[in-house]
Amino acid sequence: MTQTFAPVDQERIETVLDEFDLKHFRGEDGTTRTAFPGLVVFFQIEDFGFKVSTRWLATARSAEDIQTLRLESNTLNQMMMRIRLHPVVRADGTAVLLIEAPFFTTVGVTDQQLRQMLNFYFSGIHHVAEQMRGHLPHIVDELEA
Repeated sequence: MTQTFAPVDQERIETVLDEFDLKHFRGEDGTTRTAFPGLVVFFQIEDFGFKVSTRWLATARSAEDIQTLRLESNTLNQMMMRIRLHPVVRADGTAVLLIEAPFFTTVGVTDQQLRQMLNFYFSGIHHVAEQMRGHLPHIVDELEA
């Protein structure tokens, strides 16, 4: 059985999202987006392959919460070598968490490999969100209010 390597594009990503039974849409900028509770996911096509970026929707508002967000991000960055966490302090002094992973697929991937890559990433962001909820449950509660 021959497996075909093909470049990753938005259409292939959307096909996998359909297979996973996930709702998605493509923004005006051409970027495909999907979401999970508390997480918004963006797929960007790059010269090296593709990058998946996620915004955890909780917001750290106090200095203590921002410090916890940074510390826990550093801990998870040490343990999760493929997925990177970036706490970002905004102009208003609050902080949000961005999660991302580049996938170097310049020679293309098979359909099964693409499914496995996205499944791996989705598992990772759910793990990150679970860990952050454990350390910052009060800022997650704001999402549900």
